[in-house]
Amino acid sequence: MNRRNFLHNMAHLAAMPAFIPGMEAFAQSELMTNTVAEGKILVIIRFDGGNDGLNMVIPMDQYANLQQVRPAVVLPENKILPIKGTATGIHPAMAGLNNLIDEKRLAIIQSVGYAKPNYSHFRSSDIWMSGSDADVNVPSGWMARYLESQHPNYPKAYPNANFPHPLSIEISWQSTLLFQGQNSFTSLIYNNPDNFYRLMNPFVNTYPETLQGSRLAYLQLIGRQSQEYGSVVQAAYRAGSTPFAFEDNELGNQFKIIQKLISGGLNTRVYMLRIGGFDTHNQQVDTADHTKGQHALLLKQINDGIVTFMKNLDAQNQGDRVVGVTMSEFGRTIHSNGSGGTDHGTVAPMLVFGNAVKGGVIGSNPVIPKNYKNNEDLPVLYDYRQAYSSLLNQWMGSPAEKTNQLLYREFAKIQLIKDTFADSDSDGVPDVFDQCANTPLGTLVDINGCPVFSLPADNYSIQVTATTCPGTTNGALQMTFKDTKYTYLVDIKGPSAYAKTLKSVAGAKQALDNLVIGTYRISITIEGQKEYVQLFDVQVKQPDPLVVQAILSPDSQQVRLELQGADAYFIRVNDQTFEVKEGSWSADLVKGKNQVRVWTSQDCQGVFNREIFRSEQIQCFPNPCMGPLNVYVAGQDSEVEIGIFDLQGKMHARATHQIDAMRMVTLDLGAYVTGTYLLEVTGRTVQQQVKLMKL
Repeated sequence: MNRRNFLHNMAHLAAMPAFIPGMEAFAQSELMTNTVAEGKILVIIRFDGGNDGLNMVIPMDQYANLQQVRPAVVLPENKILPIKGTATGIHPAMAGLNNLIDEKRLAIIQSVGYAKPNYSHFRSSDIWMSGSDADVNVPSGWMARYLESQHPNYPKAYPNANFPHPLSIEISWQSTLLFQGQNSFTSLIYNNPDNFYRLMNPFVNTYPETLQGSRLAYLQLIGRQSQEYGSVVQAAYRAGSTPFAFEDNELGNQFKIIQKLISGGLNTRVYMLRIGGFDTHNQQVDTADHTKGQHALLLKQINDGIVTFMKNLDAQNQGDRVVGVTMSEFGRTIHSNGSGGTDHGTVAPMLVFGNAVKGGVIGSNPVIPKNYKNNEDLPVLYDYRQAYSSLLNQWMGSPAEKTNQLLYREFAKIQLIKDTFADSDSDGVPDVFDQCANTPLGTLVDINGCPVFSLPADNYSIQVTATTCPGTTNGALQMTFKDTKYTYLVDIKGPSAYAKTLKSVAGAKQALDNLVIGTYRISITIEGQKEYVQLFDVQVKQPDPLVVQAILSPDSQQVRLELQGADAYFIRVNDQTFEVKEGSWSADLVKGKNQVRVWTSQDCQGVFNREIFRSEQIQCFPNPCMGPLNVYVAGQDSEVEIGIFDLQGKMHARATHQIDAMRMVTLDLGAYVTGTYLLEVTGRTVQQQVKLMKL
């Protein structure tokens, strides 16, 4: 099978409904419709400080002019790695990325920037992250606006059944403007997911409808969300693996975290990591060898991190899911300065990588003026929002109109994603096969990308209302239909050739009883909708075993029973029988023996039997004693049996004694040697032990 047919078939599979009770039918390639199933992932890498693009991607046809204007940092011509089929080269520290370009899995976008450039690190970073013009201050990030457009109610009610995993994660100590939305931060921050901060005894309070109350409620919501998301993130991190080891450096360690989360099953859709050190005003290169130095070390980290990341993804069959993009607040000057470095400039190349990327060099080489003046800057060839807009549209499935709203106007698209991966309406069918463009987000489609009849997952509720023991037929199911406009045809097949067909007019509730243990396949169709079918596998199980814990009160006058395993219990205490539907129940005990028995309507759950003795109290005096010992016995017994034992367990005496009118028994211990003894008193309502000392 060729790749085109393979992708066509995969698109067909992605468009099929997921027949899982309680779960919506999702196309697996949709980026933001759920975090239950696997989907597309975007990884953003931020180069902090302003990357020297002319030292990373070199215009070889301008090399003579580069030597003239940047002699302190220019690379030796014979060390630059040529990019095949172009007049462009790449830094020798990035040989692995050059191979990815050859494999058409990495694109270089030339001369990316914006009009009226700002040379402040902070302001220019805000511009790149907000997706705004240089003269407009926008307090939200372009990615956050995209996430909020897909999730207008975030962060309320998140996580939930359709979104159990975070929407986005920043590998950092603090959040950035990129994920600051108009309503909330849209990312979770992790530096080490294996040691996330767990809230102890999270509180749930109701706050007044005031400004202060809304802020407290928001903090409570974020605290709860952080704990719930933290648990799944930690579990994925611990389950993940890295077949190929990452370098132990700033970027490699961040890539390792993302790799383990993806391979561990976390379905977060957007990640951001960052690497600093690009503000190379001085000593950018080693004066003895320009291929070495600070910038070369940073480029090697980038090369090694991306290459190892993609090797791991491919080894784990995850490579087609992930696209990565780089960004920096600006480039560096054309000329080198007197300190062996470069200063704040305008444009720089962006890297876009992944199996789905249409690789190669995009755009012409920047032109280095022959008669260069120190205040000259490289012109912008591509606005940075063209890259954002193209990724939002081609990879993330944002319709063109929505993308224009997010970035405040339309930007010309750059083809970054291969045709066989691009899915502009995010319906699970690549554009090259999609015969119905711009279907609404979440629409169920057929192999051609055209809408098919569907109903929401919560239209059906199938519950096991009764379990059953082996060999019996006490199991029961109940089916309800939320939308009552339709006539539902229900076909049920189960163990021992069980088969039954039901017709539910106007969504009437349906029940099945007299069922044995086993799996029942339920097929639901709708009159008038020939292609529609929903399948459910429902299991009637043996009931859980009866679990009873008997807890005596401190004074032994009551017993509390903690009950598990059933909805109703039968309890007999001595001669009285009770039917109990609570999980905790208490009863008074009589003096002496009490018989407690618990059972359910299902014999296979077992029976709880316990004899509990409630004893009258005794007192011994004097204690210590030299001879006579008086034993006071409370209650109504007329006689008791008294045994005397030493601490090694040897019995010295055992006899039956009558209790006098004063409720006393007198023992003569004069013949006993000095020591400590154990006195055991038993009777119809007495079972007590007392430690005494003989002088």
